[in-house]
Amino acid sequence: MSDAPAREKENILGEIPIKVLFVDDEENILKALRRLLIDEEDMEVFTASSGEEGLKILESEPDIGVIVSDQRMPGLSGVDFLEKAKKIAPHSVRIVLTGYADVHAAVDAINRGGAYRYVSKPWKDEELLQIIRDAASRYRLIVENRRLIQIINQQNRELKSWNEKLEARVKEQTE
Repeated sequence: MSDAPAREKENILGEIPIKVLFVDDEENILKALRRLLIDEEDMEVFTASSGEEGLKILESEPDIGVIVSDQRMPGLSGVDFLEKAKKIAPHSVRIVLTGYADVHAAVDAINRGGAYRYVSKPWKDEELLQIIRDAASRYRLIVENRRLIQIINQQNRELKSWNEKLEARVKEQTE
């Protein structure tokens, strides 16, 4: 569920707001994370209290750019959630947030869930905010890269078509 009004407009810098999804089974954590981004005008916040709820949000909002998930939750663990989230939103930048130091979980988060970062609770607000901003920048680069690749592919198709037409014209004139 989104905590911000739908923002279709671009911000001052001309950027579309990045959608950020927080998934944690503790309501107090979700409230703290929501407050952390309250002044970030270029971010729209969504929250889910379980991995299953997070997947439903991703299915309805596949352009979520940053996902921050708790590791230890009832039902789907953070790693299991991120692994499924990666299939729905493969270009999102995924972050694991956990209160438990578990090397195996960190390795799984990176290998299975494609996690960009692994952050320990309790977090320092400025550090987590910078990590989320960095993740948002990374997502913007991914989106821009995909857009440029599409342009290049379209231009290559047009160039190939022009070359074929030119070759046909040259062949026609030489005959």
